[in-house]
Amino acid sequence: MKIVKKILWAAVKIIAGIFAFYLFLSLCLIPLLTPWILGSQASKILKHPVQVRRVFFNPFLLRLNINGLKILDADKQVILGFDRCWGDVSFTSLLKKAYRVESLGLRGLVVNVVLSDKGEINLLGLVPAEPLNPAQADKQPVTAAAQQPADAGTASSTGAGAQPLPLVTVDLISISRSTIRFTDRSVNPNFTTALSGIELRVKGLSTAPEAEAQVSFQAQLDDKGLITTEVLMKPLALPLTLECVFKLNDYALGVLTPYVGKYTGHTVKEGKLNLSMDYRIADNQLKAGHKVFVQSFNFGDRVESKDALKLPFGLALALLEDSRDNINLSLPVTGDMSKPDFHYFRLIGQVLRTFFFKLVTKPFSFLGSIAGVESGSEELGYIRFAPGRTELSDSEKEKLRTIVKVLAERPRLSLQVRGVYDPVADWKVIKEDVFNRDFAALKEESRRPESWVYQTLYQRRFGITDLWKLTRSFRAKGGYDEENLNAEIKRRLIEEGTADTAALKAFADERAKAVYDFIIDAGFDAQRVSTGEPQESQASAGFVPLELVLTVYGDSSAEGPLFSPEAKGISSDQAQPQ
Repeated sequence: MKIVKKILWAAVKIIAGIFAFYLFLSLCLIPLLTPWILGSQASKILKHPVQVRRVFFNPFLLRLNINGLKILDADKQVILGFDRCWGDVSFTSLLKKAYRVESLGLRGLVVNVVLSDKGEINLLGLVPAEPLNPAQADKQPVTAAAQQPADAGTASSTGAGAQPLPLVTVDLISISRSTIRFTDRSVNPNFTTALSGIELRVKGLSTAPEAEAQVSFQAQLDDKGLITTEVLMKPLALPLTLECVFKLNDYALGVLTPYVGKYTGHTVKEGKLNLSMDYRIADNQLKAGHKVFVQSFNFGDRVESKDALKLPFGLALALLEDSRDNINLSLPVTGDMSKPDFHYFRLIGQVLRTFFFKLVTKPFSFLGSIAGVESGSEELGYIRFAPGRTELSDSEKEKLRTIVKVLAERPRLSLQVRGVYDPVADWKVIKEDVFNRDFAALKEESRRPESWVYQTLYQRRFGITDLWKLTRSFRAKGGYDEENLNAEIKRRLIEEGTADTAALKAFADERAKAVYDFIIDAGFDAQRVSTGEPQESQASAGFVPLELVLTVYGDSSAEGPLFSPEAKGISSDQAQPQ
């Protein structure tokens, strides 16, 4: 019995000693030594001064706190730091051989990111790269695992023969009262932006494949816009399942002046941005929606920039803005994530390039999509005329009505009409019309046979000597072949001779006037439509295309009308070849 008591007493002493040492380690050594050890070792690893104000470990709740950590640059400015970091481990879960973290948290996180004028990011200096010596790299053995594709390695880790991941659960990850600042010194003036008041909550994070995590994020962007994000996802499920909604509200765009000035040559005078992004991923299918709403955006003063792009930004802005000075865009994106060539940023870049390429190079096609024109929107900027005609067909009138309707919602846009002519197709029809009018008038006047009328018109044009030569060439035994002779006379009167450019330009002005008058009659503002110099064109698919040109309303470079409403038509004398 005495031996048992001695053993129990010895066990109590041992346990009490271990517990006392545990308390001494937790309450004395860790608070006293850890800040110094952590600061010195981190300074050596990061090659930056690291300061730690306090470290505390609660031996009863298994809570570790690190307070007042700062990583400084050469100027003693904070690169990264926080007021408080903690982690709570469930003691009862450890007894059940489970890994459960009740909470991980950061409060007062501060991150200062600086992009230097040389394109270097200061944060990268905290993790200096140490590449292998080429000679050593060649000697590195190539293992079978290294030869396997990344996908194969991933698959094997989750395959039937692989060890399952231990069950780890984190009830809550939180970041609060935090700020991230970014300064770009590669642009002039320097650009600075900040996310402040950051509040992040992650709940239900677990290594269980079917575990669903919830993420919520909120922050102020430059104190001029509110960012909110809600995410519902199964991070370890295969394939990935995710639902995400991101919103940015009331962001003042004037902050972006350094970048806008660099690439457009103008400052930002005013404007507010609202952005909404909705992402859905299921069964390897990505469905995303991007909605952009900009209010009252205006460029400001010109600035000098060697990087400014030579693009019609004013015209693009005029195309995008509606009658209330708002820009409302919707850009859907879909993709199959199971395809080997799937790349998210490449997909987004392709959608943006397609949109802005269409906006700048095919503005009428863009307007057609706004007006709901399902097909033929690319032809909206061309009015087709039959060769030698100035009348608008019903289909072209309907096209002009669509243009007038959509431009009524785009008050910054003006329309310029440029008359066109085809020196071959138009001139031939014009000459045919002149010949037919002259033929009918002479026949009505003289009451002579048709052959006499043909020959008289030919003689007026080419002279009696050429008429004799032509008739002798058609002389046949027993008389003339009058039918073929008349056809040859008509062909020569219509086709031979040089086109009269002045007459054709006047004819082109008639076409422009027809379009101009129809647009005005449709109720369009006369101050926003003008005409341009007539241009030579070429018939296509049996029609001569008249091009409409969009300009920015009030632009001093826009041309004024080149004809008056009283412009006269082309007479027979004007149509005569020179």
